[in-house]
Amino acid sequence: MSKDDENELDREIQNMAEQLTDEKVDALARRLGLRDEEKPRRSDEQDIACSFCQTPASQAGPLVTNGAGAHICRRCLASFQSQ
Repeated sequence: MSKDDENELDREIQNMAEQLTDEKVDALARRLGLRDEEKPRRSDEQDIACSFCQTPASQAGPLVTNGAGAHICRRCLASFQSQ
């Protein structure tokens, strides 16, 4: 994937994330079949991780947020999109 393609993907993911309400995040968790202990959680700014898989941003790369504190990584977002 070229750098331009990656940048475009980042913009698309950010656009999608901005549309995620808490209700949509919960629906996403249900669709992914996450157990209660795996469901999205709020994280403080010092330990930002994907709210779905708990992978830290330092390992997952840029995370997108719904603006209310829930974060999602590219892998989890791609998983949701492919269902």
